[in-house]
Amino acid sequence: MTRQNFIPASSQGSPMVLALIPWWDMGNHDNGELTTDFNVEIDSSEYRACRSFNSGDQVFMSYGKRPNSELFLHNGFVHVNNRSDDVKLRLGVSKSDALVNLKCELLKELGIPSSAEFHLPYTSQPYRPVGNFLAFLRVFNMDQGDLEEWTRKENKEDLLQPEPALPVDAKVFRFLATRIKLILSAYFSSLKEDENMLAERDLSPCLKLALLLRITEKRILTKIVADLEKVQF
Repeated sequence: MTRQNFIPASSQGSPMVLALIPWWDMGNHDNGELTTDFNVEIDSSEYRACRSFNSGDQVFMSYGKRPNSELFLHNGFVHVNNRSDDVKLRLGVSKSDALVNLKCELLKELGIPSSAEFHLPYTSQPYRPVGNFLAFLRVFNMDQGDLEEWTRKENKEDLLQPEPALPVDAKVFRFLATRIKLILSAYFSSLKEDENMLAERDLSPCLKLALLLRITEKRILTKIVADLEKVQF
């Protein structure tokens, strides 16, 4: 599947057909902008370097802003320093929650599903939830009084904004840190144990890749917990 590329069948731009592009397809991935396009005027696929390279350097391309889980599944490698990496986190309002109706109604007005998959991203900056994820966490952690108050408000979109901080935010950060710790505890090995295992020389290529994927996931989760626990309210 990863060797099939859609290109126009003619200079008119349609229909699209599948093609192999062997020389271009040998390029390895690195962080950067996706700079491949199809030039219909010369009937060729074109790639422009996403940064400067010196003579003798390997020229890398970007496969797009994709997390390691997708690169591993579709391309068969793990990019340890992937600036587009993330870990998926599924959260939902339980039907057994006594406040399920109030929470779901408020989320609906914000255009946010009551059950969704959110992304915990790699970031070199201190992590803070933003946008729909922040609003979901706020609603999820509200008590009845807060829910009724926000349901009456016209400026519900303020729940999407990190500033000003809301009284519920302290609970939000504690909840998210605890939830991520539960994910980490579900692994049968620690991050340190995985890193020690990676240092062993007799790992098969497949086992090494699976181990690298697990390590990159744990590094993201561990850093986010540390960032959340540093927040002062």
